[in-house]
Amino acid sequence: MVLRSARRAGFTILEILIAIVVLVLGITGIIALFPTAIESGNKTVEDSYAAAITQSVGDSLTVGLRESRYRTQGLAGGRQYTYFVFNHDGVLDQAPLNPQDFTAASGGTAQKQGALWRRDYCVILPQGPPGNRSAPAEPNFMYPVPSMVLDNASEAQKDGDADGLNQRNAGRLGSGNLVDNLAVTFMRPSSTGGALSPWVSRVYNLGRYRDLPDGQELPMGPTGTRMQKGDIRLEYRGDAIVTGATTEATIALDPYPTYSFAFTLQRARVDTNGDGRLTQADDEFSNSLYTLRVMIFKNFDRLAAHEARPGATGDVSIPRTNIRIREFVTLLAL
Repeated sequence: MVLRSARRAGFTILEILIAIVVLVLGITGIIALFPTAIESGNKTVEDSYAAAITQSVGDSLTVGLRESRYRTQGLAGGRQYTYFVFNHDGVLDQAPLNPQDFTAASGGTAQKQGALWRRDYCVILPQGPPGNRSAPAEPNFMYPVPSMVLDNASEAQKDGDADGLNQRNAGRLGSGNLVDNLAVTFMRPSSTGGALSPWVSRVYNLGRYRDLPDGQELPMGPTGTRMQKGDIRLEYRGDAIVTGATTEATIALDPYPTYSFAFTLQRARVDTNGDGRLTQADDEFSNSLYTLRVMIFKNFDRLAAHEARPGATGDVSIPRTNIRIREFVTLLAL
């Protein structure tokens, strides 16, 4: 009878260490892909939202031009401008009672309805000098109308906002002394570096409650108080959290309310001499075709925008939240 010595199969310490190193390297490589994948996913979501918002804005502007278009009357020098009512999510002022009365006074019970040029639903189509061929002479009108004062300022303060809202009033429009909202004087340094960025003081925030006429009330909020103009709508909020004797509203479940937009309008240059080319020397700007520039923002900070206003104390740059994440340019026909 022959006895054989048996060896137990197993791994040496060196083999185990090598296996661990290989495993760690593999996991590290996979983890390194996460930030890239997350960033790519975020960009895809932002692209989708931005494209959908831009399409919706363009459609609403087209509808406004076709169904609620008016002409200004009684301006100095006999000037006339075309304006229309812009109805889109993000417009907070209640719908106008008399949209055809452009020069209606503000104040008193008419405070919400007067001074149409101040309201965020009123879009005035810009005009440049007759027969103009010079791009610097063509104003860009930004909407919502920029303001040097905060949104909760009084009507009197807004009336005195000479470099902001006041640029669209009857006197300024009648004189033709218009402000170009994309001029270099309204550009501000960016906190992210690089080129200057347009100063955007106000935006149309999406997913908010619009102001209602007198006698109508917004729904009750999750904390037991009634919702107010500009509050995020209930369908975009999470469940309320009860902490002791207080009830707190949670953040929005849907990213939609974090998005906002602004847009500019400028007359478009057309081939007026019929040579098939667009040149500053030969071709004029059209009175029936406009360049629409839609700027999309995410987590826009209104207070930061106010602090970065041109002429403010100190050299304040535009924060990352107030730099447009997407921009689309198209044409809008009258």
